[in-house]
This record gives sequence, C-alpha cells and structure tokens, in this order.
Amino acid sequence: MEGINQGLTPDELVESVQLPESLAGKDYLQPFYGHPQWGIRSVFNGYLGWFDGNASNLFPLPPKAEAMRVAKLAGGTDKLLAAAKTALAEDDDQWAAQLADHLLAINKDDSDAKQTKADALTKLARKMVNATARNYYLTVARELREE
Repeated sequence: MEGINQGLTPDELVESVQLPESLAGKDYLQPFYGHPQWGIRSVFNGYLGWFDGNASNLFPLPPKAEAMRVAKLAGGTDKLLAAAKTALAEDDDQWAAQLADHLLAINKDDSDAKQTKADALTKLARKMVNATARNYYLTVARELREE
C-alpha cells in the first residue's frame, strides 16, 4: 500500500516489494502454488482497478498494431524472429517469448514464432518452482507445438 500511495505502478511494485529475509527463506512460504508478484498485482487491482497510472495505457494500441511497429523497428519480421532466437540461445527466455508474441500478433499461424515461444516457455518451466506457472507454461508450449 505504501508503494501504491507513492504512485508506483504494478510493474514497479513487483520489482520493489520483497518478503523480508526472515520469511523468504522459510520452506513453507516458497511460491509453490501462488506467487508474490501475483498477489501484489491483485492488491493493486483490488484497490485501484485495471488502470496502472500510466497515461499511455489508457488507450493502448491493439497488440497487432503494436507488434507491426515493433517489427518495423527491428527491421522486419525476419529480424524480429532472429532476435527472439538469439534471446532463446542466450537463455533470455522471457524476452524470447515476448518477442515471439509480437510475431504471433502479426501472424497467429507463424510456425517459427510458435516453435520459438514453445521453446522459451519450456525453458521457463524448467526453472519455475511455482506449480501453477510451470504447468501453464508447459500446457501452452504443448498447444503451440500441436496446432
């Protein structure tokens, strides 16, 4: 609540709010099912609703329009795909997944983007302690591979 009162957005709050060390190390408080980041976002949403305070988010571009602009900045979809694959090779798996999302917003049937995102999600799942997140990563990866 202190951060909300200081005007922090949900993304800023999840970066700054941490469990005290005396609690974070306890086995029974590990994020096996829920996750502190999800709780922080839920508290923010419960008090302030969907709007995060960033004026650019009042009427954001639709995902496809934003993705097309990102691809243009990258030098085209081929370069955006190459950047996603490079991120994947460098174990920057979240970034690889997000870049693949831009490609999939442009063309939902892009098999290279689907494979890249599936691989990124599988790698994220391997590192995830949280069962809910791990299972969701793996389920979505499987769906991307099987379509």
